[in-house]
Amino acid sequence: MDESEFESTRPVVVLTALSLEYEAVRAHLKGPQRLVHDGTWFEAGKVSGAGCPVLLAEAGPGNRPAAFVTEQARIRFMPRAVFFVGVAGSLKADVRIGDVLVGTKIYAYDGAKHVDGAVLARPDSWVAPHGLLQTALHALKGEAWQQRIAGGRDRAGQQSPKVHFKPIAAGETVLSSLASGLREMLFRNYNDAAAIEMESVGLAATGALGGMETLTVRGISDHTDGYKAAADAAGSQEKAAVHAAAAAIETIAALDGTAPPSARPGGETAAGVSKAIQMNTASGGGVINAVQKGTLTITQTPGHVPGPAER
Repeated sequence: MDESEFESTRPVVVLTALSLEYEAVRAHLKGPQRLVHDGTWFEAGKVSGAGCPVLLAEAGPGNRPAAFVTEQARIRFMPRAVFFVGVAGSLKADVRIGDVLVGTKIYAYDGAKHVDGAVLARPDSWVAPHGLLQTALHALKGEAWQQRIAGGRDRAGQQSPKVHFKPIAAGETVLSSLASGLREMLFRNYNDAAAIEMESVGLAATGALGGMETLTVRGISDHTDGYKAAADAAGSQEKAAVHAAAAAIETIAALDGTAPPSARPGGETAAGVSKAIQMNTASGGGVINAVQKGTLTITQTPGHVPGPAER
């Protein structure tokens, strides 16, 4: 196996914070098989057009759970990349509900020194890997990627989602106000940040420490304007999660440097995908067996009883 073949068979891990985000990504997995590593549940499967297997886990909300599961994935699976896919609140008027935002930079906005009469920002930041950004940039040009959106590219009366490549602010606070001190601070100190969420610092920091590439793909679910609850009740989170999942999967499928699957006649599966993940599905169940030379192998274990996620 030469170096390029080794690279093409290493898995990609996708993490989410919420169940609805998890289900939006899982809808793209073919033949998902459940596996458990140190208490964390993953599902492994293939996605149309990709030359590598995809592992999916729900880390939960917040930067610390994201960091923990990212490190678990790094140690156990040696992934070629880890994506965080989910929803976020917009900080810009032109980044609309339903749009997709690929994080070019992640700001840890919580760092600061408090002195008399002032809060002095002490931020940290991580720039997204050039190769992953280039892959996303070309995979998500135009509207072809929207063919992956579950339930159709566009619903009646709704605009097609746009894809933005902009910085993201990540912290431990839910923002839902146009007049809060946090919003003013973000405007003054992180003016190019286009969205806010709660997990990407954990992802980016852990990836950087472990020498692993990471990328955040978010769907916009609200405008952080005091109407978050109303937007969520109207289905904006589900819509945003579905759009983000479609964009992330299209990017993953393009990692081998070929044309995005949605641009190929019939959306064929990339050559060699059968070598990427080996599953014994005779009884509908499987567990993780090994990651050898970068290849994820799932085999049947005697006495294994398929769980609900495997049926």
